[in-house]
Amino acid sequence: MTYQLQVIHDVSVQRTLSLEFREFQPSNYARLVEIYNANYPDYPISIAERRSRDESLDRTKYILRRFECLDLEQDRILGFGEVLNLPDMFHPRKFMAGILVEPEQQCRGIGRAIYNRLNDELVHLNAVLVWTMSKEDLPRRIEFFRRRGFVEKSKNWESRLDLTTADTGRFAGYVEKALKAGISFTTLAEEQPDGQDSLRKIHELVQLIQADMPRETDFTPLTYEQWETFSLKNPQLIPEGYFIAKDGPNYVGMSNVHRIDTELGLLNQDDTGVRREYRGRGIATALKLKVINFGKKNGYRTLRTWNDSSNAPMLAVNTKLGFKRQVGWVMMEKILGSESGA
Repeated sequence: MTYQLQVIHDVSVQRTLSLEFREFQPSNYARLVEIYNANYPDYPISIAERRSRDESLDRTKYILRRFECLDLEQDRILGFGEVLNLPDMFHPRKFMAGILVEPEQQCRGIGRAIYNRLNDELVHLNAVLVWTMSKEDLPRRIEFFRRRGFVEKSKNWESRLDLTTADTGRFAGYVEKALKAGISFTTLAEEQPDGQDSLRKIHELVQLIQADMPRETDFTPLTYEQWETFSLKNPQLIPEGYFIAKDGPNYVGMSNVHRIDTELGLLNQDDTGVRREYRGRGIATALKLKVINFGKKNGYRTLRTWNDSSNAPMLAVNTKLGFKRQVGWVMMEKILGSESGA
């Protein structure tokens, strides 16, 4: 559906902007990625990554509504807005919202117009809660949402390790200790040939680990099919860099990484965790060391990860291994109504 919004006066060129919204067209992924990368130059993504992420979302269960904001006179996309369900915190009436505006067009009311359009969509969806993410070094963006009733819910800190200088030799005792205790280490690449039984055990392990990670609301386990789509079929997944700790035939811990299309020297470390009964034995540190050594041996320069600010144990592991904290990402939340509908 398309419709006209208010006009906005542009003093610099003495004209008005006539804005219109339309549903996102797949032919405009290049423009979406261009505007995203202009807003977040430290986190560039490729068109293939953006498209793959969208296509992994099961639209029969999860909602993803994205809109293009056009300058009608110039026939040019100035920004995008989207609302979507988060599979790991799924609730049919809770959504993540995102706004992107071309940097040169910011502070002219375009973001406000996109927000109003998204708010209409949230009303249509009978939403009870909405989240949004903002980098903590973008105070203007944070204030934009704060003025609209959002409050800080949590903070995720990014940490980076320089693999070209990382010294893992002094931590070798962690792997040796685990091996002496009967823990062995393998990879997804080594386990995949064993078929569905192994993969389903990895899926079960991942769900147990993720259930204990801090998040804004209750964890929603993924079915095997959903996990397979999100994880195993992710084109950025590196099976040889997906490490698993085993106690006999049992999978007890894991740590995995993904490549980045636009930054060939960078690895993203995603989940690292150990079953509750195996914690406190240094296995998580050993798994991270396996990942670090994998990165070093394969010519990667940087390992990047994120941790909730309340996850003190994993933050301590990262600090010990030499990760340096970077800018945090703030999760903001706005309550829109009652889940009961009252």
